[in-house]
Amino acid sequence: MVKTAKIFLWFLIAVVCLWQLPYIWNFLSAKQQTTPFVLYSSVAGDFTIRRSVDNNSSWALVTGEKLTRPEYDSLLPEYFAKQLASENRLPDTILSKPVSLKFLTDENISFRIKPEALFGPSIPLYQMLEGASGRVDLEMPPDVFRITDSKMEFINKDDNKVNEDKSTLFTEALKNADFAFPAAEVAGNPTVKKKYDNGFLIVDSKERLFNLKMVKGNPVLKRISVPLGITPKHCLVTEFNGKHSLGLFFDTKNCLYVIALPDNRVLKVEIPPVDLLEEEMTVMGNAFTWTIRIKNDEKITWYAVDSQDFKLLKTYTETSGESYLKGLSFEKNGWIDLGWR
Repeated sequence: MVKTAKIFLWFLIAVVCLWQLPYIWNFLSAKQQTTPFVLYSSVAGDFTIRRSVDNNSSWALVTGEKLTRPEYDSLLPEYFAKQLASENRLPDTILSKPVSLKFLTDENISFRIKPEALFGPSIPLYQMLEGASGRVDLEMPPDVFRITDSKMEFINKDDNKVNEDKSTLFTEALKNADFAFPAAEVAGNPTVKKKYDNGFLIVDSKERLFNLKMVKGNPVLKRISVPLGITPKHCLVTEFNGKHSLGLFFDTKNCLYVIALPDNRVLKVEIPPVDLLEEEMTVMGNAFTWTIRIKNDEKITWYAVDSQDFKLLKTYTETSGESYLKGLSFEKNGWIDLGWR
């Protein structure tokens, strides 16, 4: 019996070693690869690119025209406004629009969406911040909420008891708005590291989109009118300093939309559908344009879109060069980083 067990053990060890051999070879032979940093320049009307090789950086337009670092900064005044201001080189206007240091820095946004963040496990308990507390800084609430098959419940953190009055108040607001329980999607940003709160984007069981906030303890609920044929699926609430958007969402066809303020218009971002299971999306935006990077194992594509109507301006693609052999893998920490600035 002991001999049989030892044989079986060594057999398992051999199988695991064979399984991991490609991974080990790939790990030992891997070479450092850096992804170029690409941004669209409103000044040049084209993409700029910064590459780093052996800790040495170079700057250029994607057409191949080389740039010095000062020239590179000048082509991206929205992102390097502080540097240009320190050198007295900050322009007074960009695309005929008057600008200032505060305006440019307030309008900058950045966020990243990884597949693990959308499809990883989650606990359906959410924290709703007070949107008009009268205080400069936001504060975390004393309770959490959940949306069940028939109501919205607030549960006190201290004793795990349901706050019946508050639960009834918010449940009635949802019912009066013809909200269909349960919620198919609930999205918000439960953090005080932001200047204001946009509440939650909630999709009901009839695939309708709502925005729910708490103002002075009372629910403020708005139905978001979505164009016919579009079904929201993955929602993201945005609370950028410029206050130009309520949030974003991907529909069931993986197309991206922006909910623009102040009228909650739903605008389609003119980029191809994003494979949310396989692709990572990064956005660097300013008052004039967004640079959207879509990355997968085969290629990286950058899209430049207008930050007002989200029409496509230009596209640039490179192969990613990140091929790998399958082997042992560890679960990565996915995130939706909304990069408040």
